[in-house]
Amino acid sequence: MQENQSSPSSVYDKVFAYFFALTAVSALVIVRLALFYNEWGDYSYFLVHWVAEFREMSFWEGLGTKVGNYNHPYMYFLNIIARINLSDLYLIKIFSVLFDFLLAFFVMKIVSLKTESLNMRILAFLLTFAIPTVVINSAMWAQCDAIYSAFTIGAVYFALCGRSKLSYVFLALGFAFKLQAMFLLPLFAVFVLLKKISLKDCWLFFVVLFATFIPAIVAGMSFNDLFSVYVNQVNSYSALNMNIANAWRFVGYVDFDAFYLAGLYVTGVVVLGLLYFTYVHKERLKENVDFIRLTYLFAVIMPFLLPKMHDRYYFLADVLSVVVFMFDKRRWFVPIVTIFVSYLGYAWLMMGGFVAFDFKFGALAMLFVIIVVLRDYVLSLRKEMCQ
Repeated sequence: MQENQSSPSSVYDKVFAYFFALTAVSALVIVRLALFYNEWGDYSYFLVHWVAEFREMSFWEGLGTKVGNYNHPYMYFLNIIARINLSDLYLIKIFSVLFDFLLAFFVMKIVSLKTESLNMRILAFLLTFAIPTVVINSAMWAQCDAIYSAFTIGAVYFALCGRSKLSYVFLALGFAFKLQAMFLLPLFAVFVLLKKISLKDCWLFFVVLFATFIPAIVAGMSFNDLFSVYVNQVNSYSALNMNIANAWRFVGYVDFDAFYLAGLYVTGVVVLGLLYFTYVHKERLKENVDFIRLTYLFAVIMPFLLPKMHDRYYFLADVLSVVVFMFDKRRWFVPIVTIFVSYLGYAWLMMGGFVAFDFKFGALAMLFVIIVVLRDYVLSLRKEMCQ
């Protein structure tokens, strides 16, 4: 005889699951709080000085003045905290940590498309919330990668659900906070191709993106200053590799301009090749697990092949590697390798430029998981041909 879903044992199971989740989240919040006192990198060199600049202006002047080189929605936030008589460091970190929650929430929602199991959904949330690079990024380094990633992964979730308008809105918000949201732009071309989202709704992307500029425009900022943020971010550095374990670790001192263009070309060819393969087999791309594999591939291939990538640019791949595992338990090693390789860049900075594990081995390890997930994707879409 089947047990009723509302039986005492099932109620106890739910209570225990929620209690465990609350305890684990509380512990992870305490870990974050313990890191709040640290002042690292961009905060010490940039953020604290930008807040100080805003503090010397009125709020309105701050909206219309170009300060720093971060995207405008984030600068609005810095302008706001400049008016609050509390620790700038803590306020910046709290803002980012709030998006750690949203990021884990959207990972949980994506996993809910595969399973109704409460335990699996809670596990997805906790694994994401516990990723070392996620914890360090927000709570230790006061970085904002969780913000654009939460919105971008939210856009993926809404696309998988067929909620076209919300998908475009969230993608625009991700792009508004950070240019790295572009890593997943090819994925949204696939979503359009397969009618997961509608091309006619793309106007929402541009409207929402422009709406994030409105406060600055109204306050008097020039259009050149508004749009130069993205250009300046691309042109800020002239190094093929910025402390990340990717393909460029195998290149020594070379002609930067020539190899930079070569890197863009190779990345473009690989991405277009993946898009072409997907287009040829589009009739077989139906399962969410394959969409997840493709999402992960774009998130990891871009920073692996592109020049000028920074230590934090595997952030999206870190999070999506957990989703790959949740959809395919055989690939338990994908998040382990991805997050470890990503962490090498963090460790390099925290250890003053010393890392025991060579970045070249990290790059090879990342190439291995890329090949594994790519093979899974290719075989899955070709399976009907092989039968």
